[in-house]
Amino acid sequence: MTSLDNKSIIKEKLNHLNNILFPKVKIFKNEYSWQCQIALLLLFSTVFSLTGFLIPANGFIGFDWIHFFEPINLPAFYPPWSKMIITSLNWEILIGLTLASLTLAILKRSVHPISAITAFFSLPLFWTLFLGQIDGLLIFGLLGLPWLAPLALIKPQVTFFAFLTSRSYLASLIITLLISFIIWGFWVKDMFSVWIIHEEGKYVNDIALGYWVIPISIILLWFSRGDLDMLMAAGVFATPYLLPYNLIPLVPSISRLNPKAAVIAAALSWLPLSANWINGGWFLGWLFVIWLWIQLAISRYSKLIQR
Repeated sequence: MTSLDNKSIIKEKLNHLNNILFPKVKIFKNEYSWQCQIALLLLFSTVFSLTGFLIPANGFIGFDWIHFFEPINLPAFYPPWSKMIITSLNWEILIGLTLASLTLAILKRSVHPISAITAFFSLPLFWTLFLGQIDGLLIFGLLGLPWLAPLALIKPQVTFFAFLTSRSYLASLIITLLISFIIWGFWVKDMFSVWIIHEEGKYVNDIALGYWVIPISIILLWFSRGDLDMLMAAGVFATPYLLPYNLIPLVPSISRLNPKAAVIAAALSWLPLSANWINGGWFLGWLFVIWLWIQLAISRYSKLIQR
């Protein structure tokens, strides 16, 4: 056997392994050129920025923006490049980019107008906008993967798992981390000090389940291979810190469901507010994640069975 034959065999095995680990799964119902996507983002950002002018941050609305992001008073567990990104924003741009990114992400996935509209009526979106949080920028980062990997990692509790979708995404994750370690040192250790940094201790609305669910998360990740939305929904079970509004990267996937399932998903996303009346009600937010993953899995694997 010649060296050329050996190389062909190795290449074939690597391709086979790649197909197993990173299968190509179609999650976008509608495809747009990158030029069209940029144009839509600019248009939507301009229009939605008006919301920020009409509803300014006054302390009740935009509390986190006024107290943490506008003065760049970030906790130590944010990635070190977050300050550079946030410095380039103001309240109007934050609102505009959040809604513009979400709208484009929904348009690309939407299987039905009702499903698309329903996605806009989910708690993670309203909560993110009300607080003036930056989680909406994560969707912008996901839209631009692998090139906008740093933006998709400014709050990686959910989006980290999106990088398992393909080799190029995973490579961008590794490159981003390696470069950041060279510049800022091993900053990741600060991210896991979140409970120490919060002087009042673990937040009451922190619904992270802890490390005991990692085996379950791994199983779900295996069956989610190649699907960016399913991977995030599966991986979030193992994330060490999670507030309900951190789930906003999952909101666009609501538009992938049929109208009835989408309405149920949006309704379930509001269940954390039951904590006002039910002890531990925050954790009912997991029903949204579970429902979403199951519906996406049914859609995916029912097609395979039919084949």
